[in-house]
Amino acid sequence: MSNVARIDQGRIREASEIVRLRRAAAVGRLMLGEMNAPLEEIRREDYLAKPRRELKAEVAALRASLRGELNRFCQQNFVNVRPEKLADLYEDILAHNSQYRLPLHEFANRVGQPRPNVLKGAPAHATVQLSLWGLQTEFPEMHLARDLALSYNDAFDAEAERVRHGIVSWSKAKEAEFRRPLAATLSRGKYSMRMCLLSCFNLTEAFINGIAWEFVQNVGVEQLSKNQQDLLTKGQASLLDKLAKVPAIVKDREFGPLTKDQDPLSTFRDLVKPFRDSIVHASPFSAPERFGGYDKLERVYELEMPTVTGAVDLTLRIIGAIHEFVGGGPGLPAWMPSRGADGRFIVE
Repeated sequence: MSNVARIDQGRIREASEIVRLRRAAAVGRLMLGEMNAPLEEIRREDYLAKPRRELKAEVAALRASLRGELNRFCQQNFVNVRPEKLADLYEDILAHNSQYRLPLHEFANRVGQPRPNVLKGAPAHATVQLSLWGLQTEFPEMHLARDLALSYNDAFDAEAERVRHGIVSWSKAKEAEFRRPLAATLSRGKYSMRMCLLSCFNLTEAFINGIAWEFVQNVGVEQLSKNQQDLLTKGQASLLDKLAKVPAIVKDREFGPLTKDQDPLSTFRDLVKPFRDSIVHASPFSAPERFGGYDKLERVYELEMPTVTGAVDLTLRIIGAIHEFVGGGPGLPAWMPSRGADGRFIVE
């Protein structure tokens, strides 16, 4: 090989190393939320035009400083990931103007498995979002938990405001200056209570479906009976059946932590589901003989704050019991907002 050819090969190697390290650093900074503008293009062609001595000097400087920073970043945030792997996402992020989503399992295959402190309780079916906000995860349970928390807080605040309005006399309350804000408060409260009750049902369903999905992906269903396979994969079973049976299947036990005919599932069935069905399937065709003996429209009209608070408490009890049973540890999943002493949720 001629000297010119060796120089060209060396120049290509050095330019490629510079580009890969700088791309990896840019992706790492984006993941940390340190970027305030979309990624800039880092091209090998721009470095190939530089003198060889500049390339050598830059490679040496990057190896001495940047590679160490990247190694520390990878060790703190990923399992067995070399810094250069971060660069594998660079072109996709650049092409999407630094707003890039991909499934967690794909992210783990392309880059590496994030450590628990990065995932913050995100389940295996989560989506990784890379943006100027940093590396974040999102999944249905997270959004529905926030729906529940925010709607409950709004209902809680509207109820407190309604109580304050109730201090004035009826004759005073009917005056225009009191009537209008009171009507707005009542409407906002009713709206928030309906949304919170729906969120209780939706969150519980998303939670148990996520557990079933993860079992199917990681273990498979070949060893299960036909009924068990259908329960996990076809989505036709009732929510109560899933809550009672899926945890037992996942842990290969005869029984799970909950049964349909005992509290809290029996109360969930009698309290949350009728109100949820009345809202979702609102109809003047009441047919009480088909709906447990109650008029569906009555549930829409009768919804009050104590019912909503009870629904929230039940939802958290159910999720907490299943979460612990399947190995998630005591308490609620990390993605569930905590509550203050007054019962309001703390949404950060």
